[in-house]
Amino acid sequence: MHFTRILAAAGAALAMAGAVHAAQPYPDRPIRLVVPWPAGGSSDAAARIVARHLQDRLKQPVIVDNKAGASGNIGVDAVAKAAPDGYTLLLSSGPFSINPSLYKSLPFDTVRDFVPVAQFASIPSVLVVHPSLPASTMQEFVALARNPARPLAVATAGNGSAQHLALELLRKKAGLSITHVPYKGGALALNDVLGGQVPAMMSGFPEVAAYVKSGKLKALAVTSPGRSAFLPGVPALMELGLADSGTAGWNGLHVPARTPPEIVNRLHAEVNAVLEMPEVREQLAALGFEVRRSTQKEFADFVAQQIARWKEAVVLSGAQVD
Repeated sequence: MHFTRILAAAGAALAMAGAVHAAQPYPDRPIRLVVPWPAGGSSDAAARIVARHLQDRLKQPVIVDNKAGASGNIGVDAVAKAAPDGYTLLLSSGPFSINPSLYKSLPFDTVRDFVPVAQFASIPSVLVVHPSLPASTMQEFVALARNPARPLAVATAGNGSAQHLALELLRKKAGLSITHVPYKGGALALNDVLGGQVPAMMSGFPEVAAYVKSGKLKALAVTSPGRSAFLPGVPALMELGLADSGTAGWNGLHVPARTPPEIVNRLHAEVNAVLEMPEVREQLAALGFEVRRSTQKEFADFVAQQIARWKEAVVLSGAQVD
């Protein structure tokens, strides 16, 4: 009888210890933020800014883990297969909404396998031209690019990139006669445009910001829904009637599906609190990122809209990856 009481007491103690452990407030250990891009890029830099301030608020380390490859799909797949406990976050961005249409098959579903937490930045693409091109406005560019006898060459960072797909949407909407010149990366494309070998480029804004400011390139239009705070004098394609919706780059956070709602809500609130900090806004702006605070529903709706818009662009471009 005495032995039975001892076992019962031990069992009760273990149960109580388990209950205390289960009741530990989130988070109680380090958090991993998977960035599906190499270290050193603009999205990686933005992720590190948010992670640094997020860990101050959560009182736990937020460790950036770069898992690059396959246009972001390797890192995204790693998060899709992670435990849905709030300790693995994904830096999501434009390719997250492009790749479902660009790739014939993916080992994950961007809608079914993830829950949106918060958007934190928007990165407009911008159409820039070399000063030697006789076009100082988008209207003049369109006039030049509607001559089928002399198609206008426009560079991008590569086939299937957000800038290539934005260019295809512009081509359709404006009825342009252009020759797409894809490069293996934005830096190579930019070098040739600066050198005048290619007269125009659709680029992410951070890559060309310094050259637009110095006058080495002319910015004619941005792809965001409205004008960019960085280029207030440059019209948006939507404003000019040359786009049906905005197609800007973006960054946000997603977590694996089935992550408890209370954890998602906590992360959402903390990310938005970080975005209110003046130093964070200044640091993101220095990278060419416009801060975007949103509700979870607004972010989910935005990603759904981006997936639909990019699907149309992929079909137009004919781009496909096995």
